[in-house]
Amino acid sequence: MIGSEGTLGVITELTLKLIPKPEMNVSLILPFADVETAIASVPKIKLANLDPQSIEFMERDIVVDAEEHTGNHVFPAEVDGQEATAYILITLDGTDVDEIFQRAEKLAEIADEAGAFDVLVIDQPSEREAVWQVRDALLTVIEHEAELLDEMDVVVPVNRIAEFLGYVYGVGAERGIRIRSFGHAGDGNLHVYCAGNGIDEDELARAAEIMKLAYEKCDELGGLVSGEHGIGHAKKEYLRESVGETAYGLMAGIKQVFDPKGILNPGKVCS
Repeated sequence: MIGSEGTLGVITELTLKLIPKPEMNVSLILPFADVETAIASVPKIKLANLDPQSIEFMERDIVVDAEEHTGNHVFPAEVDGQEATAYILITLDGTDVDEIFQRAEKLAEIADEAGAFDVLVIDQPSEREAVWQVRDALLTVIEHEAELLDEMDVVVPVNRIAEFLGYVYGVGAERGIRIRSFGHAGDGNLHVYCAGNGIDEDELARAAEIMKLAYEKCDELGGLVSGEHGIGHAKKEYLRESVGETAYGLMAGIKQVFDPKGILNPGKVCS
């Protein structure tokens, strides 16, 4: 059922397992000189057995817009005279406060070795709320500024994130379409947007071309055309191109077995 987007059945009963709410959680902001250095730190952090609850990445230009939108100016623009143009935002949680801060100290050591300018520990609830309000506003400010907005929600290997983003920004610059992005660095799930104004058919065509090239690059790097938002209607052809006709046909065949009349979420994924 997982991942089928309601195309294989109807859930009639769910059993949920509850886990205790963590006693404490701490957010840490790691400012970097550039996206490449920021992303390169993620595999090192993941291999350190720190069990982070989340690892997010974002670039300075979109953070500035989100800070203006929320009124929360919490991400440092400079550290010791060095301009920060990218950030990693990490959350650690658990039930043992001392143990959490031990992990935070280990994270600080790794971040320093990876080129972070600093590690800002955000442990006060009001400060933590301000930080995450900025993070949560990223899409809002992108939507607010652009008449044309086309989104892709790809996932690529963590160690290929910087390469993928560099490629997409390059093709966007070549075609005169602004690219904006942020994402979940811990699992390589990226939200990438073609943003523009003064919409015309030419601009729409250029955005569609960028999307096609980006999905091809994602496939080349061993990624998938959807990280968390599903396939739906819009990504069906990208899915077909990515997995190939044989795999696509197998999925359509499974769908036919469970839903021969095509009444479950019709027209989506692999119809």
